[in-house]
Amino acid sequence: METSQSDLPSIDSLIEAAVAEMRRDDDRTPALVALQGMGTQAGLARILDLSRSPEPIRRRLAAVVLGQMHGPGQRSDERAFPEPACSVLLRLLDDEDAGVMVDAIFALGHLGNRRCDPVLAARCHHEDPHVRYAIAFALCGSTTPVAVEALLALMEDVYDQVRDWATTGIGQTTELDGPEIRAALLRRVDDEDVFTQAEAMHGLARRRDARVLPPLIHALSHEHLMPHLFVDAAFAYLGLEEDTDITEADLMARLRALLESETP
Repeated sequence: METSQSDLPSIDSLIEAAVAEMRRDDDRTPALVALQGMGTQAGLARILDLSRSPEPIRRRLAAVVLGQMHGPGQRSDERAFPEPACSVLLRLLDDEDAGVMVDAIFALGHLGNRRCDPVLAARCHHEDPHVRYAIAFALCGSTTPVAVEALLALMEDVYDQVRDWATTGIGQTTELDGPEIRAALLRRVDDEDVFTQAEAMHGLARRRDARVLPPLIHALSHEHLMPHLFVDAAFAYLGLEEDTDITEADLMARLRALLESETP
């Protein structure tokens, strides 16, 4: 993990290239990806310095790198310095620049350190919808009581993306169950946002809640509802593997048969 100071010029060159990528809002980010892979002591030190830059875009870059920093020989989903990164990102949550705060929250989501949940959950009613969206993303998959309470609140948000991610967080975490969880998912079945609908139905299907069958059959039967979004929910309810070879007609027939058998 040790890297000599001679590596610093290359890190600085990557930083400048990554800043340029961020300014362009470019989907292609080779410099950023390379920086995230420089999880050495020297690399960490340079990114920690960057997190205190007077320029918000450089502090934003530091947050994005720290959220997914991994070292040589590590997979991209591993983290080289999770605790130092977490501490810096928590500090950046109080940054005066909203963009820095949002990037820090997303980065904490990538770290997945649950000690941050109370701090993140405390911001679930923030006035900025981008912050609430980031919070929903960052808490996705958490089962801590404070995170679950925040996600349930975010499932009622006025903004589609916030509800979508909060519903995803609750729906896909099947360790969470009970009347309150299922009622929250059921409310989102009729959401005005089709992606939120799909996540809500998938969450109920994973829990084998028969109340999902009528809306799921309806969604799969109407082209304007983008039925392909609901196929995973159908597979989950039927207990089928994702690569199961089954026709759309057979899928619907099985769901309708279950609905008839489970209707009093």
